Order: sequence, then structure tokens, then C-alpha cells
Amino acid sequence: MKKLILILSAAILLLISCSEQHKIARRFVKNNNKTVVALYMPERVVKRNLRNDSIPENLVDSSLQTQIAYLEKQVKVIDKVNDDKLLDVIYLTMQSVLKDYGLTVEYWEGENSQPDSTHWVIEIPRIEVTEVCEPHQFCGWIDYNKYCMDVPIDLVNVATWFNLANDTTFNMTFTEQNYFNDTDVDFDYQGNKVVARIACDTISIDGFYNFAKLLGKLYAGYCYDFMMNKYIDNHEVGPIDTIYRFRYDPYERYFYRTNRDYLIEIK
Repeated sequence: MKKLILILSAAILLLISCSEQHKIARRFVKNNNKTVVALYMPERVVKRNLRNDSIPENLVDSSLQTQIAYLEKQVKVIDKVNDDKLLDVIYLTMQSVLKDYGLTVEYWEGENSQPDSTHWVIEIPRIEVTEVCEPHQFCGWIDYNKYCMDVPIDLVNVATWFNLANDTTFNMTFTEQNYFNDTDVDFDYQGNKVVARIACDTISIDGFYNFAKLLGKLYAGYCYDFMMNKYIDNHEVGPIDTIYRFRYDPYERYFYRTNRDYLIEIK
């Protein structure tokens, strides 16, 4: 009985805490409807090719030029990325989505001006784009037997750092996302043998730029939510929840909590 009372008490305290956090979050959204943001991008993108492709058996005895041409053909994205285009895609998308949050991208800074509650700085000092090819294991069951095979997956990782500032927040944060093959493997009988049927969408530079638009939307929301959670932390009475963070949907105008979908603070 005592254990049940303790559980109910903890649940009630959690509900009260969440309700208070919702009130603070709603106040933040209302107060920042006219906030001005200075948004800065890096001058260039750091690009790394970490693929480790091997020469197939039928080309082992071929010329060096043929082998080099084969390896270059395996590279799908990293050697085609244009820094200016990638940065423009991210910037313009962030600018548009920040507007949806009620913010305006404008360079308000001067010699004597400092970030405050309605004047933010969002600086992206570094973006790293890395292409790799990694094996991924796919498994399936046929007649109670498990079959597995490794399939090489082309993957482009985008790692991004942010410096965020207003009147109370001066933080560096980090996030990373992957653009990769959409691959599906089915195991089935072919005669008396088990075969694997592989369906795979190849990654491409055009697909990567579309992925960059999604990153711009995500970055805008992540930055807004980080500022909102710092505001909650600064105004909440009681212990700060550093695991579950609030996110805000400006289109449906509702709040929700997540334990992983947010910027990681670098301390």
C-alpha cells in the first residue's frame, strides 16, 4: 500500500511539473513572436571521403588507371558536393522555417549591441560531410530457419555544430544525421536453394541536396527548441530535466516531449 501511494505521489508531481513546464513554454512562444535572429553559416564545408571500396576479382589484373576509375565511380556524393550550393540550401530553408516560428532573420548586430531576449545569434561554425560504405546485416526467417547476409550501404553523414546566444544562453551544440540507401532484402526459395532478393535506391547528389532541405528544417526547429528549453530551465522551480526536452510544432501549435530528438549541448 505504501509503495502504491509513493508511485501515485510521484506521478502527481510529474504531472504538476509537466503542466508548469507547458505554461513556461507557452510564455516563451508568445514572448518571442517578434524575435530577430542573426544567422551565420560557415565559409566552407569540411568534406571527407572515408570509403574503403575494394577492387573486384575481375579487375585485379587490370591497369592502375582502370582500377582508379572503378574506385572513383563508387563515390556517390562527396566528390560532387558544391559548398556554396549546400550552404545556400540550408540557409534559405532555415530562414523560411524560422519565419514559421515567428522569428525574422536579420543582421541586427552592431559594435555596442549584444544578444538579448528578442535578439538571438545562431552561428553554424562547422559542417562536416563524410561519405562511407558500410556493411549492414539483413536477416529473415524461412521455415523456422534464420538467414542473414551483409549488404554494403552507401552513407553520407552530416555533422553540424551550432553556437547559440540570447540574453541568458551562450552554448555550443551538436547534431548529426545520415543520408543513406533505402535498402530492403527478402529471403525466399528458388528451387531447393534460399536466395536473397535485394532492392536498393542509390544515393545521389540531387537526393543529397533534397536531404539538405530537410536538414535546414530540422536545424531551425532544433535551435528554437534549444532556446525554449533553456528558458524553461531558467524559470522552472525544482530540478532540471536534462533527459526529456520539449519540442514545439509551430504549424499545429502544440508541444511534445522527447528524450533524443534535439541538439546535444557541448559542455
